[in-house]
This record gives sequence, C-alpha cells and structure tokens, in this order.
Amino acid sequence: MGSNGIFTQTMFLGVGIRMDEQHLKVERRIFIVSETIRLIERAFVHWDDAKVKPDELDQVAETFFEKAVEAETRFDFAKVMWELFGLLRNAHSGYSDTRIPEYGNEVLSFSLLELKDEWVVNRDAANILKSGDLVLSIEGKSPSEWSKELEIYTGLANNTSQHSRTEFFLPYFIQNKSIEVEIEDQNHSRKTVMLPRLARNDERFHVTNQPSETEGKWIEKGKVAYIRIPSFGEPHYENRAVELVQEYGHARAIIVDVRGNGGGSTPSELTKKLMDRPYRWWIERSRHPEWLRKRHGSADLLFPENYSYAEWRPNWQEPADERERYNGQILFLTDRFVGSATEDFIMPFKDNARATVIGERTWGSTGQPVWKRIDEDIYIGVGSIRALFPNGEPFEGIGITPDIPVERRREDLYNNRDVVLEKALEFI
Repeated sequence: MGSNGIFTQTMFLGVGIRMDEQHLKVERRIFIVSETIRLIERAFVHWDDAKVKPDELDQVAETFFEKAVEAETRFDFAKVMWELFGLLRNAHSGYSDTRIPEYGNEVLSFSLLELKDEWVVNRDAANILKSGDLVLSIEGKSPSEWSKELEIYTGLANNTSQHSRTEFFLPYFIQNKSIEVEIEDQNHSRKTVMLPRLARNDERFHVTNQPSETEGKWIEKGKVAYIRIPSFGEPHYENRAVELVQEYGHARAIIVDVRGNGGGSTPSELTKKLMDRPYRWWIERSRHPEWLRKRHGSADLLFPENYSYAEWRPNWQEPADERERYNGQILFLTDRFVGSATEDFIMPFKDNARATVIGERTWGSTGQPVWKRIDEDIYIGVGSIRALFPNGEPFEGIGITPDIPVERRREDLYNNRDVVLEKALEFI
C-alpha cells in the first residue's frame, strides 16, 4: 500500500540551479495545472478530507490558471501548485520540482515538536539548542503563526501531521542565511540565537535524525530484544530486520521501534516472520475499479447504490508454519511520524491483537498515488486508494491509535529519557 511513500522532504529536494532554469514559460505552467486537474478528476479518491468537492473542480481550475499566469518565478509557481494540492489535504498527493530555486537545497538545523500547544526543539544538528528548549519565535513569528501562515501549502486532514510539515516548508520562506530563533531554556531564561541553514546532504542533519540502517541489540540477554527500523525505503531495511528476528528468535519479547519511519515499500516478509495467527489487510476504496483491479486482479468488488466508488474487502490470511515464524511477544513503538508502508506493517498486528502498540498515534495516510511525470524535473501524484480498517472504521487522517499512549514532555527531552521504551519494558 505504501510503496510510493508520503510526499515528504525527499520528494522536494533541490539540486544546483542555473539562471535559465528559474522560470517556466506561461504555456508550460498552464499545461501543468491542466494535467493536475485531469489527474485529480481521473484518480483522486480522498474527497472526504479535501477542502473542495469534485463538482467544484472547474472553478478550482479557473482560479489556478489565473494564479499560474501571474507567477513570476519558478518558485512562485511551485507555491501555486503546493496551494492547489493543499486543497486536497492528502499526504500522498503532491507536486515536486527538483529544480525549485531559492532555498530548496537547505533545511533548518533543528527539528520541532508540538507538545500541548507548545513548540519545542526535538534535536539541533548545530548543537546550539538543547532538546526540550521552548521555541518562542523564528524570525519574529511564533511557530504557531508560521504553521497557520503555511497551512495553505501544508494542509492535511491530520493536524499533528500538518504541523510536522511546517519545518520542511520554512526554509523556502525564510530568505536569510542565518535564522534568528528566540527560545526559553529549562531555567526559564530567554535568549535569541542565530542558527545556520544546513544542506540536505549535510552529515550532521542525517546523523541527528534517523540511523542509516536497521539496528538490533539485546536489552536483556536471551530474553528481550530491540530492533530499530528507520525506513522501508530500500529492501535492505526489511532484509536486515528479518535477519535480526531470526537471530532473536528465542527471545521472550521483541520490541520493534519504528518511530520516525515514514514508509517506503510494505514489508510483507517481515510481517510473515512475526505473525503467529490469521491476519487481514485494509479495506480499500477507489473512485474507479481499474485501480483496484490492478492490485487485486479478478477479486470481487463491491459498489454502493450510486456507484460513487468501488470497494475491495480482504480475506483472512493464514500465518507461516510455527517453525518459520517468531512466536514470542511483540511490541511496536510508534510516534506521529510513522506513516504509509509502516502503517501497513503495524495495522494487521493491531487488528488481530498480535502485538501491543505503544507511543503516539501514527500519521494516518496510505499510499498508491497515481503519478504523472511532466518532464525530467517535474512530476505530480494523487492518491488513488483510500483505506479503512478491516472492521470498516476510518483510518485516513486519523492513524493507528496506540494500545498504550505515551506523551512526551519537555523534561524527558532535556534528560534524554526515552519514556516510550521505558513503558514498553515496564509492560513486558
């Protein structure tokens, strides 16, 4: 389901920009808007969350044709397209131009967390701010003001996920080489610091965020094992996880930490390795049967009375032979950044109570967007499949609710305390 990932930072990476590439001819801009509207009409399925309805697309097209004509630079046009996709409020729908100028190659040195209406520093690659510092303003505006201002571009059905997009878009809208940030530290002292911008390929940025490979260790030798999976973007992440499950096969419990894992390709082999009972997939809906036929062949499809969508319902799948699977206790550690294929991974274990989910509610967005490549630099995609939990409850924009919710606090960040992992060990 999540094989194409969420439209996140990696899909908006810039590269070196030549001066003659900073503009798109007006005819090209009109064509891109036109192709986007056509693709939305043909494939988009997430109308329940969108700010517009299908019968309003003619008006939307007219509005955005005008905006496209008025765009003076390539970056101005990118903002037009981001605004258009912002109306859809779907994480798997978006516009990408790898040659957007301005500050597309750069990121903030720090990442943010919203905790109970306060925005705090999660990590700072520049080593100037501390995890837990309260961010009062960025270039004179509070994070909440920035989030509200950028909402037309970052709009998602899930507000928490929408806020997490704010820090990605900020570098495009702050033109200074150094960024002025006012914070309050743990002693309640206020200070203003200047923070650098970092290139997206800066090693500090990557080290500060996620590990580069799936990692495992014994927490209690022979009894409790821990596996951290940072991504499913490449096969080696899942392959290494399968190897570690095999290595820890005699453990009483395995903690699978997928916090921060935004997806990639659904890890079917890892699911089979961990599942010890019958399990099932999402209910899937699409506006047109063709998208479901591509995924499920000649399977029977259901239709409502008005034929407004097609629906596929899953059958139960049997687990692997007992000798080929892990049969001990499983705990998943989750947070608000878990999405797409990683939600595909967790959901069957949540549905049949095979595992205990601990942490935060997940992102709440499934994949399978339909792509249209405009040229070597520009492509668009819209979500063509809408998922519901196997029992029929809504999932999109809601996410997977943990069995044991754990809230992070500023003092936990200051003390480098992993309260989610602690809760998992306490539960075991």
